[in-house]
Amino acid sequence: MVHLLLLLMLVPAIPAKTDGVGAIDAACEAPGGRVGVRRARIFVEVSGAVLPRPRQGQWREIDTEAELHALAAGERPPNTEAIVRGTRGGTLVSMYFQDASANWAHVVDYCFRAEGPLARLRGTFNSFTAAERGPGIRRRRTIYFDAQGAVLRAQTRVSDIDTDRPLNEPRFTDEDDPLYPSVRALPFAADLLPPVAADADSDRLATMVRERLPAVKGCYQRALKHAPGLAGKAVGRWTVEAAGSVSAFSWQTDEMKSAAFTDCAQKVIESWRFPARDEPKVVTFPFVFGVLGADISLAP
Repeated sequence: MVHLLLLLMLVPAIPAKTDGVGAIDAACEAPGGRVGVRRARIFVEVSGAVLPRPRQGQWREIDTEAELHALAAGERPPNTEAIVRGTRGGTLVSMYFQDASANWAHVVDYCFRAEGPLARLRGTFNSFTAAERGPGIRRRRTIYFDAQGAVLRAQTRVSDIDTDRPLNEPRFTDEDDPLYPSVRALPFAADLLPPVAADADSDRLATMVRERLPAVKGCYQRALKHAPGLAGKAVGRWTVEAAGSVSAFSWQTDEMKSAAFTDCAQKVIESWRFPARDEPKVVTFPFVFGVLGADISLAP
């Protein structure tokens, strides 16, 4: 198993007002001194999970590179490893993924803003089984995100794994790079970050909204028929009154710009009824549709 040991440099903060591709690259790649750089932390997944989803798997933090070497050389090397370095400007995470047969491997570098959202994903996917039908495949993909999680730009390049020459019509089964939209969505976030204070009331409301997502999804699917490729994030804000009814609904942001969706979804949400409560509660939810293969989800 090829283990992952990378030196990550100091990352300056990404200014929100200049949150374009150039600013992201400058922040994620600019070299810096060692002031403010914290010791790298190393995590391995020990249950054998392949391409773990957000907050999935059994994770173990190890203290030394020698211990990582020993695990990689053992009878059951981990399928997933992560190197994390926090800086004054954000968090850099390099992750290595493979399946148990070692037919393919991913190396993905994530650059997170200081506030937590993902700024850039740079993934390299190596498919060794493609060599049976021709050259092995190396697919490189870089995706940039704005502070709200919308895709700014995506670039993909496919090449021969041995010569690194570009391939014009490659035939292989691609694998999406695992997407973790925030530091708290990382599969080992529970071990990496301090716990967030529990808000039982918000958790109950979040659960009830998730149970009702199919109706909002129906609005999206109907709008999609009239606008193929429709995708993005829409953030809704409303008040749950003491009696449980919904009032004062508005769209805080709407990246899709589809009246067919927003009008339908607003009517659906305004029809919802929640259990009676002691006082009104303001709710804000980001709904994400069709981004990077996602169906519909609540952003973490």
